[in-house]
Amino acid sequence: MPLYARNDTEMMGGRNSFQTTSWSLVRSVHNVQALDALISIYWKPLYFFVRQKGNDNESAKDIVQEFLTTLLSKETLKKADASRGRFRTFLLAALENFMKDRLKFAAREKRGGGHKIVSLDFSTGESEYTLQVQAGESPETVLNRAWARSLWEDSLARLRGVPSHLEALKLYLSNADYKEIAAKTGLSESAAKTAVHRLRGQLRDIITDHIRQTVSTEEDLRNEVSELMELLG
Repeated sequence: MPLYARNDTEMMGGRNSFQTTSWSLVRSVHNVQALDALISIYWKPLYFFVRQKGNDNESAKDIVQEFLTTLLSKETLKKADASRGRFRTFLLAALENFMKDRLKFAAREKRGGGHKIVSLDFSTGESEYTLQVQAGESPETVLNRAWARSLWEDSLARLRGVPSHLEALKLYLSNADYKEIAAKTGLSESAAKTAVHRLRGQLRDIITDHIRQTVSTEEDLRNEVSELMELLG
């Protein structure tokens, strides 16, 4: 069931405006909370991209951690230009350049030598994270699908509500009707509808707020939301 109605034109109402500090998530990377948000959304998509390039599990983890550590220590993110496109495009180009340089200097010092190590640990909420990859699927496509899933799951984890209401939304998103939702949660159908409506709005706001921080125009925001919906299927 759709999170955004197809005819929505004002997804965030009066809040749907872009300040001069676009890409605010990116430009505030030295804020601990902003850094956590950045890592939690983009670490796994980058990891799957590197895996699809032919690297094994441990090597891919090392490459992504080293890439992000280098990116942050050199303050490259602060120099990113939002006018050149979406943040994912910038991040992917930076990663590809990093991997090329890494191959050229394979014999360099042990990881972390010469610069400060930044902790990149974060909680996924899962002990394992897997993504089904189709034969012949490009690394870029895998990254985009992983980004959509990562953003979706992170946003769901940020929802706040009583357990029965959260369960109602989960069932709704699994295409259960309100009669089934009421039977499984103990809510009345009316209460279930109210809970789902409120949490859908909360979820929509969480997702839109994150995407708005990594684009520079309302049109870009709509395009990213549309792509997210398409990737989630």
